[in-house]
Amino acid sequence: MSHFCPGGLVARAARAEAPTADEPRVPRQSGMTHRGGLAALVLDENGRITQWSRGAMRLFGRSTEKAIGHDICDLLLLDDCHETIRHALDEAASGTSWSGVFPAECADGRVHDVAFDLEPLATPGPWGTVMVTAMDTRLPQLTRADFEAGERLTLLNEVSTRIGATLDTRQAAEQFMDVAVPRLADTASVSVIEGLLRDEGYPDGADGSVRVRRLAFRLDARYQNGHDWKKAFPDNEIGVYDAGHPNTRCMDTGTPISYSATDLGNDQVGRISGVLGDAATGILDGASYLAAPLTARGTVLGFITLTRNPKRAAFDAHDETLAADLAARAAICIDNARLYSRERRTTHAFQQNLAPSILTVPPGLELAHRYLPASDMTVGGDWYDVFPLGPGRIGLVIGDAMGHGAVAAGGMGQLRAAVRALNGFNLAPDEVLRRLDHMADDMHSIQCATCLYAIIDLEDHTCEISRAGHPPPIMVDPDGDARVLDLPSGLALGLGDPEFSGAFTTTRFAMPPGATLAFYTDGLVESREQDIDTGIANLQGALGKPHDTLDQTCAAIIDALPRQYDDVALLLTRIPAG
Repeated sequence: MSHFCPGGLVARAARAEAPTADEPRVPRQSGMTHRGGLAALVLDENGRITQWSRGAMRLFGRSTEKAIGHDICDLLLLDDCHETIRHALDEAASGTSWSGVFPAECADGRVHDVAFDLEPLATPGPWGTVMVTAMDTRLPQLTRADFEAGERLTLLNEVSTRIGATLDTRQAAEQFMDVAVPRLADTASVSVIEGLLRDEGYPDGADGSVRVRRLAFRLDARYQNGHDWKKAFPDNEIGVYDAGHPNTRCMDTGTPISYSATDLGNDQVGRISGVLGDAATGILDGASYLAAPLTARGTVLGFITLTRNPKRAAFDAHDETLAADLAARAAICIDNARLYSRERRTTHAFQQNLAPSILTVPPGLELAHRYLPASDMTVGGDWYDVFPLGPGRIGLVIGDAMGHGAVAAGGMGQLRAAVRALNGFNLAPDEVLRRLDHMADDMHSIQCATCLYAIIDLEDHTCEISRAGHPPPIMVDPDGDARVLDLPSGLALGLGDPEFSGAFTTTRFAMPPGATLAFYTDGLVESREQDIDTGIANLQGALGKPHDTLDQTCAAIIDALPRQYDDVALLLTRIPAG
C-alpha cells in the first residue's frame, strides 16, 4: 500500500477546491477526465465482481463482460495487495467500512494509485454484499491538501461517533483502537496517568518521570506472526516512563513526536525481546513510532502511541497533525468518562457513609429494609434511618432528595444529619419537619425533598406521623388487612413558600402488636408505565400477602418490581405480637 486515504472520497471529489499558489494541482494525465476518474462496482462476499458501472469501464478500461464474475484482485490489483483486500472484505462483511489506496491497472494500460472505499450494503443479496467506490488519485480537481483534510474529518467524526456516548474510560480507549487500527497505524495504545484515574492530584515526579496505566492495546490482526503481543503489552499494565522518553516529552511539550526504536531505550527493547523473542523485536526495530498527548480541559491525561511496521510509510508531519487531532477528540471523551466515574464514586461514598446499610434494630421492634439505585451507573437521594428517642420510643424517618448524583446524595446526607441533631429535643414529628424545612433553605444541595417522620411508642402501641410531600405509609393490620393511611400530605421541604411555611400536621393512631407499618419512596410505586395511585394500590395488595418474616415480605416486593427508572427505598417495621 503506497499511502492511506479514508472514506468519503466521492464527496471530497465533489467539494474539492482550487489549489493554492504554493500547492499546484495534481498533473492532468493524457486521456483522463474528472468523469473518467470515478467508478462504482459491487462485490460478493468472496471478492468477485457482480456489478460493473460505466465509470468502472472508463477508469479501468474493461467491459462488463470481462469484469463480471472475476476476482477484483486478479482483475485489477498487484499481487502484494491481495492480503490487504481480503482483510478489507472481511471488515466490510462484518459491517465496517474500509478505505485504502492501491496501485491498479487503469484504462491507459499503466498502473496508477487508485483510492478504494468499501461499504457494506444495507440489504445484501444475490447482487452482492459490498459496494466499492474507486477514484483515480490523479484527478486534476484534487490536491494532497484535499485528501488530508478529508482524511482528518472522516477519522475525527468516527472517533466522536464511536466513543462520544460512552462513560467508561476503558471502553472509550477500546473504541479509539477501532478507529486507529489498521487505518492509521498497525498498533495503537492508550495510556492515562495513574494518579488521575484514582482521583489524586496531578502527579509531579521530582525526576520528571510519569506513572501511567495502559487502558488498551491493539494490533492489526494481519501482523500477529504467532507472537503473544498481548503478553508484551497487557491492558491495565502500569508503567513508569522517564523524563527523556518520547511519550513523556510529548506530554511535557503538548505536541506529538515521531521517533524510532532507538528512542525506546535498551531496557524497554530488552523487555519486549524477552517476551516476544528476537524476531519480533527486529520488527519493532524497523518500525515507525508516533506519540501524541491526551489533553482535555487544559490537563494532560496521558498519551496515545501509534506504530507502523517497516513495510509501511513512516509517520510524517501530516500524520502528526492528524494524530494530535484524534488524541484531542479522544481525550475529551476519556476525560468525560473519568469525571463521571469520579462523581459516581463520590456519590457512592456519600451513600455508604451517610445512609445506613445496616440498621440497628431497637429492642421491642422488628425491621426490614431495602435500597436499590436506579442502576449501577446512577445513585440518588433516597434514604431512611431508625434511632432510639428514649425509653420505649423509636424514631423512624424516610426521605427522597430530588435528583441523582453527588448533589442529591449530599442533600440526603445533610437531611439525615439534621434529623439526628434534632432528636435530642424531644420534638413532635410536625415540629421536626418544620425545622427541617427552615434548614433546607440554607442547604444549597437541596432544591426539593420529601420526608416522612414517625415516632413509635412501644408501651402505648401508638404511632405519630407527619408528612412533607412524601407518599403515604401503608398499615397492615394483624389480620392481614392492608390500608393506606389517610394523612395530611404537607409540602415538600425546601420549596420556600412562606404562605405555607409550617403547614405540617402530626397524626396519632394505634399500632397494635403484629401490625406492620410500611414506608417507601416514589420509585417503588411510580414509573413511566404506572401512575403513582396504581403503584400504591399494587403495593397495598403485595403487603397483604402473608409471609413468615418482614424480610421475606421485603424480598417478595422487591423481586416483583417492574423496570426501575428511579431509586427505590422500602422500610418495614412491626411491634412483635405476644
